[in-house]
Amino acid sequence: ADALLRLQPTTRRVLVCGGGVRNPVLLARLAARLPGVVVESSARHGLDPDYLEAMGFAWLAAELLAGRAANLPSVTGAAGPRLLGAIYPA
Repeated sequence: ADALLRLQPTTRRVLVCGGGVRNPVLLARLAARLPGVVVESSARHGLDPDYLEAMGFAWLAAELLAGRAANLPSVTGAAGPRLLGAIYPA
């Protein structure tokens, strides 16, 4: 919550996924630390919180297979666009 307020002070909504979605204490603490920000499950937007990580890795794999860079140098600090991951034939 602190980093979000510091780096993205105009945030209006936070989507929570993974096991944290089922942790009411975590959700309440996030909501308390982020006044004016809607804190809700990714499920409310059609993204199953249990499958979101798998969907992310599937997207990364698809980008690699298509030969497209999947990083943001401004976020990662990389010198430029990069293919992420590797393919190891069996």
